[in-house]
Amino acid sequence: MTLIIILTGMAFEHFVGVDDQLRRFAWFNGYMRWIENRLARLTAWKGAGGIVITLAGPLLLVALITWALSEWSSPLALLFSLAVLIYSLGPGYLNPQLDDLINAMEQGDRESIKERMSVFSDNDDAFQNDQELLENILIEANERLFGVLFWFIVLGPFGAMLYRLACILRQQQSDIHGNYAESAQDLYNILNWLPARLFTLGNAVTGNMVEAMEAWREVEKQSLSANEDVICAGSLGALSYPQQESAADDESVLHDQIYWLHALQGLLNRTLLAWLTVLGIMTLSGWMI
Repeated sequence: MTLIIILTGMAFEHFVGVDDQLRRFAWFNGYMRWIENRLARLTAWKGAGGIVITLAGPLLLVALITWALSEWSSPLALLFSLAVLIYSLGPGYLNPQLDDLINAMEQGDRESIKERMSVFSDNDDAFQNDQELLENILIEANERLFGVLFWFIVLGPFGAMLYRLACILRQQQSDIHGNYAESAQDLYNILNWLPARLFTLGNAVTGNMVEAMEAWREVEKQSLSANEDVICAGSLGALSYPQQESAADDESVLHDQIYWLHALQGLLNRTLLAWLTVLGIMTLSGWMI
């Protein structure tokens, strides 16, 4: 059933699409402020305990609904799982956003390029640095798609929602210092450790494996904070991306970015297909249901 739900979700995203406004998590931001105002003074709040308390409410609700629907009606349980999966693939689905950016670049519309690029980078100089842009897209691909799929495969809708909320919590705490913020980052790193490497491995298998594995080995270390380095180095190696200096003029930069965006989009699509193929083999072999 996991394979059916994921295939249905991917097909729905590709052929129908979901308005990004439907993936807003403003309710979670409000919930975080509400619970923090009431519990922030507790000793248990300052650190991992606070993270557990923050996530417990929404995740227990998802788990309870999943259990109740599975006991009452299997079709409704499947629909709920599908809805949670699609909702967690956010804040926007990656592929059409890449299409919009590439189209804007091909048309030479500077204002549209800047608007489309802001989805992947807050840096105004990203237009002059295609490597930074590619790295941002790779990190977003793992966070928006592959990480969600991994935890959905492992823990169902509970896992998909856990991963998405952990990403939001980490983002909200990124500019804050303290045990609570550090625990949010630690949770994000823990949840990303295996998906990041499976994502990179998929890119290596569907791209240039030799260069990908060499680049991966150079940045791999015994640290949870190496996840993004592994993704960027290994995946750019899979693309055979050259470590190059900025081009002399904007037109040359734009031409290079269009080329590498097409290459990256193809790599991500092949990796997704590879993941689904492996999941299908595991399902047919009886390793998964």
